[in-house]
Amino acid sequence: MEKKDLCKHEGGCVQNALKGLAKALVQGFLAKSCIHFLLNVLLRKGFLKPLAALKGFFSLDAFKFTAFAGCLNFLFKSSLCTLRHFRGKEDGWNHIIAGGISGLSIVLEDSERRETWSLYFAARLIDILLRGASKRTGGWNVNKIEVYMFMFMIFFLVWSYGAEKDNLIKSYFKFLDMLYNPSPVERKIMNEWSKANALRYPLKG
Repeated sequence: MEKKDLCKHEGGCVQNALKGLAKALVQGFLAKSCIHFLLNVLLRKGFLKPLAALKGFFSLDAFKFTAFAGCLNFLFKSSLCTLRHFRGKEDGWNHIIAGGISGLSIVLEDSERRETWSLYFAARLIDILLRGASKRTGGWNVNKIEVYMFMFMIFFLVWSYGAEKDNLIKSYFKFLDMLYNPSPVERKIMNEWSKANALRYPLKG
């Protein structure tokens, strides 16, 4: 793939994609290592079992996240350059299509985190479309819409945590549980609330 005028990166397109792959792999591994260190080594006192804590840095879960991050970056950069090469123009659709292609890397990620990433990517797509529409039409502030969407999202998550915990994936519920750390009385109310909602609106299998 030859570098075209539309590509502003340094070096050839293949070189740029491979450089992005290597950089994303390193950053993904470091990010996962930091999370493991904070959550498992410090907060959960994993330092009391140093060998097990050390293995966590090189676990299958860590490699899945690292591979996902690297593949995501590589697919996006390579797809973007390919689209520029064949379409011969840069009108915004290249980024949207390349983003969709790079989303295929989610198959490498852990199954419990796929839903979280899917929601994040969906939110980013909505953000891109809103900003694109704002540039074309003008006259309205996209940032205010983002604030309202974020407020609604936080409200929905807190509501689900307290009253509809079956709507949250287990890993995210545990994260919120650690974050809010409810008292025994609050937890009792939450459990009763969840049971009542589960009986009223049972999940359809």
